[in-house]
Amino acid sequence: MICHQCDFAGCINPAHMQLGTNTTNRVEYLARRRNLASPLADVRGTAARIRAVAAAIRYGLANHEDSVSIEGRIRAAEVDGVPLAL
Repeated sequence: MICHQCDFAGCINPAHMQLGTNTTNRVEYLARRRNLASPLADVRGTAARIRAVAAAIRYGLANHEDSVSIEGRIRAAEVDGVPLAL
């Protein structure tokens, strides 16, 4: 099977894909899910995480914020979805 190495559900980058088994894919997925820096750790799910980040970007652009402020807003949106403990 094709195993995906990044946690962005919409990614189609061939460099992020490798051949593997269902077992290795599941083990890697669970390891990434335990990593709080991974989008998979977001309690809202990856689709909701993407929507939250997009909303942060749209809000910043609508309010003419600079890129540093928008990035801070994105980081805050990401942190909001990270559980305190897994």
